[in-house]
Formats: sequence, C-alpha cells, structure tokens
Amino acid sequence: MGPRSDSERLQSLAHFAGRLIDRFAGYALDDAAARQIAPRLVEALGGSLAIDGAFVALLHRNAPPRVVSQTSWPEPNPRYADGPYLLDPFYEVFLKRPEGGCFRLGELVSRGFTRSEYFRSYYRHLDLRDEIGYVLPLDGESAAHVSLARSLQRPRVTRREHAWLIAAQPITEALMRRLWLGQTERLAGGAAERSSLHHALNQALAGFGSSLLTEREAEVVQLLLRGNTVKAIARPLDIAPGTVRNHLKQIYRKLGVTSQGQLFNLFFRSLERAGNDPAETPSRLSVSGN
Repeated sequence: MGPRSDSERLQSLAHFAGRLIDRFAGYALDDAAARQIAPRLVEALGGSLAIDGAFVALLHRNAPPRVVSQTSWPEPNPRYADGPYLLDPFYEVFLKRPEGGCFRLGELVSRGFTRSEYFRSYYRHLDLRDEIGYVLPLDGESAAHVSLARSLQRPRVTRREHAWLIAAQPITEALMRRLWLGQTERLAGGAAERSSLHHALNQALAGFGSSLLTEREAEVVQLLLRGNTVKAIARPLDIAPGTVRNHLKQIYRKLGVTSQGQLFNLFFRSLERAGNDPAETPSRLSVSGN
C-alpha cells in the first residue's frame, strides 16, 4: 500500500467503499452467502492492502462465537468456537474494550508470544507472518471480529497500513452492522444451550488442574495457557523466571506431563470434554482422562 497524503488516503478509502458496494450490494445473508463474506472482503481490500486470508466471527459475551467465514487457511484443531476462543487476545479485547477498534496482534500479546507453546500448539500450521483484526461492536452483547492475516511470504503490517485500516473502520463496521443486525432472531436459536456450553468451557479453563495445583501454580498455568513466556509470566506475579520454571516442573509432575506441548494437549482435551458434556463439573474436567 502506501498512501502518502490525506487526499490519496481518502481516494483509497473511497475506492475501498466502492468495491464493498460492488461485492455486497443486495446481499441476502443466508448461511451459504455468509460463508463468502471473508473471500469478498479480501477481494475488496485487495486494491488497497495486501492480505492473504481473513477470518470473520460473531463474538458473544455469554455464548461461544459463531465462525461465519474464512479463507486461505483451514481452521485449527480444536476449532476456535470449541474453546480456544477463550485464550484469543482479540476475544479478550472484545470483553474488556466495548468500544472495539482495530488492533495488531503484536500490541495485544506479550513479547515472545510467537515462541509460546500456545502459538506453536494452535497456530503452527497457519503459516502466519502477521495478523491484524477489527472488533466491531454490534450491540451490547456481541461484536463482529474480522481478522486479516499475512503469510510468511509477506512483510508485517506497517504503521501506515494500520492507520489506513483504522481510517477504514467506519466503512467496515457499517457493512458488518448491515449484514448482522437484521439477523438477530435467526442467530438466537439454541441460545440457552449455547450459553450453557460457554459457561462449561469457561469453567474448564478456570478450573484446569485446580484440584491438584497450589494457588500460585494455578496462576502460572492460566498465564501459560494465554501464550505468555516464562519471563512474561514472572512479571505480573513479581517472581523470578527461575521460580516460574520451578513451578512448571511441579505442575508437569502433578498433571502427569513432561512438556508444555503435552500440557496444552491435556487442556484441549478438557475443553473437548466440556463441550461434549456441559453439565460436567470443573473438578471432574480439570485433569481427568490424562
């Protein structure tokens, strides 16, 4: 990209808006059409910004997200809506910043995130160089999340490109609101069941290993699951990195694993059990089935 002046930026935004109109005018949003949102959005952005893939999801405060559309990369396993969304930095932004915005992944995570076990366990097959995403409020309980990704073959998103996406936010937000706010009744189906599942997944995360770990060890695990490195865990707990490593040794021993990779596999299995039986209690979900 590279608009070098306000007039060039405005012209670029106008062209982007025009491409959105071309691709979404008269769009009837049934399930088949919804699956084309990400590819059409990537096409519309293509004249202004180099993007290799997009992921569009509806985020809810009291229910798992609905993955609407994605392009280029397959969804990781376990699937985003089956529990890993609870660890997603963009989902945390949705919960904590009701005004939403456009955020680079790097500004939401601790230094070293891409070397963390969470990144290796969940994103390793996605070939991502960089990710930038919109969190666009729809109402007080939901938001559209539009994640834009670049592959390893491209450079990271620049500050200028980020600024352009921030300037384009009202256009993208208006599109998402038009697409989704008229679908409230259709999307409300199974609300009670989805709320129960969300509660069970939250409990599985909060209670993971709690029946076997000390309070401090449980704090270390929670920070580790969210993609923090040893140094990043040490800072908020006000302990030395060596102390974190000693805690990890005890955690591994108590949970019957020998590495962070095995710990994440154990956690993902606990999410799977929670999803299969939302009535399970956190204590039974924490480490059973190891």
